[in-house]
Amino acid sequence: MTDQRKTQERGRQARQKVLEAALAVIAQRPVAEIQVQQIAESAGMSPARVLYYFQSREQILAETFRWSERGLAERRAAEFAGAPGPMDRFGRYVRLYLPESRHDVTWKLWLEAWLRSTSATEMSRTAEDIDSGWKSDLVAILDEGMAAGVFRPLQVEEFLAWFTPLLDGLAVHVLIGRLAVAEAERIALERATEKLLTGDRTEL
Repeated sequence: MTDQRKTQERGRQARQKVLEAALAVIAQRPVAEIQVQQIAESAGMSPARVLYYFQSREQILAETFRWSERGLAERRAAEFAGAPGPMDRFGRYVRLYLPESRHDVTWKLWLEAWLRSTSATEMSRTAEDIDSGWKSDLVAILDEGMAAGVFRPLQVEEFLAWFTPLLDGLAVHVLIGRLAVAEAERIALERATEKLLTGDRTEL
């Protein structure tokens, strides 16, 4: 390995270490309270070294958000590939969309991005990019279900206009402890199947 490649690999490993440290800190603290110093301590680095690889706290949060969601996108692809039909894929989509618990780290980052949505920050731009991936996956499931005759014909954009806010609202209720994850999933699937299914609910 050349010296340049060694330097690049050390840089990649250092950046990965910072992202892992940031994720660990986010799990323990409100995002608004997190400082570069805390991330640096968790990574075993100096703040100056962390800022050598990331220009700012904002960039660290945005990159951590992107990295966490990239892993979730890979998980979605694997889960969808193993699903026997569009309704099963839809159910998996809902389960993966909602928080895993009240302390879901990725959802903490989503809330932070929403708070910044009125300004064009790196965090808000990252959220827009990630959201388009979720939307594309859901549209593909709906199109597949309609083509197979499992879902009744529907206007996809109209469905998204009410279903995505429903999921987001349920997610917030999970995060603040007003709903259990399983109850949020049940509500989302019940509301969706009223609109989606042609009458055969055997796949539920």
